Amino acid sequence: MNPQITVHLQTSNSAAQVLVAQVLHAYTGGFLASPENDGARHGHPNDAPTPDGINSLQDLYCTMMTSSTGGIFDVPLEHCKAVIHFLQVKRPLLNELKTIVVSVSPDPASQELMGEAINALRAAGTNPTDMRILFTDAPEGLPVEEAYKAAFQHARETQITISPEVKLTRTIQFEKLLRFKVPVAAVLNQAIDLETELTSARLHGAPEKFIHALAHKVIAQRELLHSGDALKQIVGAMGFVLISPEEWRAVAPVPNRKRNKPNTVD
Repeated sequence: MNPQITVHLQTSNSAAQVLVAQVLHAYTGGFLASPENDGARHGHPNDAPTPDGINSLQDLYCTMMTSSTGGIFDVPLEHCKAVIHFLQVKRPLLNELKTIVVSVSPDPASQELMGEAINALRAAGTNPTDMRILFTDAPEGLPVEEAYKAAFQHARETQITISPEVKLTRTIQFEKLLRFKVPVAAVLNQAIDLETELTSARLHGAPEKFIHALAHKVIAQRELLHSGDALKQIVGAMGFVLISPEEWRAVAPVPNRKRNKPNTVD
């Protein structure tokens, strides 16, 4: 099987956008990699891309190529423009790159950066059919066409098909998931169960502070699982091939839960 790599571009620092890659990873599997985590600096929105930065990003991409199933290349806001430049320079060589997902929030800066990203990628030869727009932080009661006017305009100009249903509303508690560092993909695929960890912590007399923090994680887990079907539908609506929890658990590493350190909450 040839690896299929998806690039996810964040255009804001909202909790939802930070966790989108974990949601995609939960239902598509493969590697989850990010320039944020590989120890190198690849750029800042106001920095000019450097040759070292391009080489470092290429090395990270090559790491993802080692997986037979590919995965998600997650790009935080502060690395967005550097990665866009990398894609402009290297796009003809990136045969495994099948999809680019651009997350956009209602704020004007996010929508403007989304427009810049898709314009640059289209100019570099990226097919509109390979691009997806994911609306994050969507306000309830307001049509997405109204909340994301600039984003819709950019999409029309670049002939990218968008769906108003591909959205993450503010009702999903991404802030809690991020604050309590809940491993989204592992929870959605039953690779870990925080309820079981809480029961074990109580039975073994863990410190009250640890148990209290773990209880917060359990509530966040319950909210995440309650939203699981909706999240799965959104990923499917973007055209991704979904995998089962059994397939995900067979290849994905399980996060270290630090069970031997009951006085530490990760």
